[in-house]
Amino acid sequence: MFDVLQEYGVSIVCFLLAIICLFQTWILKKDFFRPANIYAFTQALTLGVAYLKLNSAMSDFRPLTWIVWIGAMVSFLLGALVFSLVFPKEKAFQDSAPENWLPNSMEKHYHWNRHFYLMLFFFAVFLVGVLGMVSKVGTLIVFTDNVSKWVSSEANYGVFSIFVMSSPLVVLLAGVSSFKSINPNRFIRISSVFICVVTIVLAVLAYPSRTSLFLSVGILFILFNYLKKKVSVSFIVVTLFLAVALFVSVALIRAQYGTRSLEGMAIDRVASIPYDYIANNYWNLDFMLNPMSDRERHPSTYGIDAFHGIFEFTMLPGLIRNYYGWDNAFNKSVQKIPGYNTTGYLWEVYKDWGILGVVLFPFVIAFLISYLYEKVHKTKTPLLWMLYALFLYHLGWWFFTAGYKSGLFWLWIYVIFFIGKVCEKRNSFKTQEMNQEKIMVEKF
Repeated sequence: MFDVLQEYGVSIVCFLLAIICLFQTWILKKDFFRPANIYAFTQALTLGVAYLKLNSAMSDFRPLTWIVWIGAMVSFLLGALVFSLVFPKEKAFQDSAPENWLPNSMEKHYHWNRHFYLMLFFFAVFLVGVLGMVSKVGTLIVFTDNVSKWVSSEANYGVFSIFVMSSPLVVLLAGVSSFKSINPNRFIRISSVFICVVTIVLAVLAYPSRTSLFLSVGILFILFNYLKKKVSVSFIVVTLFLAVALFVSVALIRAQYGTRSLEGMAIDRVASIPYDYIANNYWNLDFMLNPMSDRERHPSTYGIDAFHGIFEFTMLPGLIRNYYGWDNAFNKSVQKIPGYNTTGYLWEVYKDWGILGVVLFPFVIAFLISYLYEKVHKTKTPLLWMLYALFLYHLGWWFFTAGYKSGLFWLWIYVIFFIGKVCEKRNSFKTQEMNQEKIMVEKF
């Protein structure tokens, strides 16, 4: 027993923390998708998996790495706690759910027809991207004989790849209009569901990407929780297992590991694919924070690289990176094992601002997203739901990558803001918030 605790102690503690996050959802009937809960759950679960040490590359964290990981966790939880103390929750909105809303009230506040036409425009842009890539490849990438060639960084599809990789934006726009609780237009709802399915399937066939697939499915999962009903713990657990299966399937489709069939791989190799994908974020983090004497640590980016995504399409960030010799999105200097090059957001924050950034950045983000979380429950607007779904997913995905450093991430935010404001009926949501508050207060 002592040997087990000594060998797997970190994993046991992390899994217990993840179970506590699920326990709140099951026993206490709390919302699983609260920012602090999602951060603690994903960070603890993934580190727990990594510390199983199924790959020799995953060595024990050194002191600095623990300071960074624990410090960021405490900082984020404190940020959420401080927000709740400064702005106490109103009882009327703690358990606000679709079944408590006024039927079809959203029709009075939102131009769903405008939303639908704008959604169709971006769906058409996505289809142009698919056709453009097909014209270069000759067919859908999945049906080629050398998938790994066409999904490598050497393959250049120009603007068509941006169109196809924006499939999650189309899914987000279609997803928010698919629920009867907010959209009374049956034709738009049915069309939106169809567009969601077609977009996800075509995106996988045209360019099999785990990031795009998981983001699309994750967005729908979050929207379902708020616009249909709260997801159960069993549903969450089943979804995690399905996510692993999806990951392995896409990895095989991409021929990323030298084969496209399970028969061609040993079972232990198949099982190691998702493990290495998760654990490499942590072994690379430790590898970069504690460089060997014969290896230079990546130079500080002085906070400049944190704004890469906002200005990415101006080409300026790329010029700055090249001038100073900084890593690009593929993080070549962080690879402890060639081919596994991700670190999660902690390395990006440390590289930008050092320990001070690791302490302050999660705190500020927790405070801001907690504000958005409360705003979503109080003022029910498609704009806020879309933003929250996008932000929350990336928060959960922080163990893998810093989404805010992607130009596409910011481009989607601009588009969401534009559509949300164009479709919003003037001053209607302010009136809705006041009326809803009055109704809920009277109810309680």
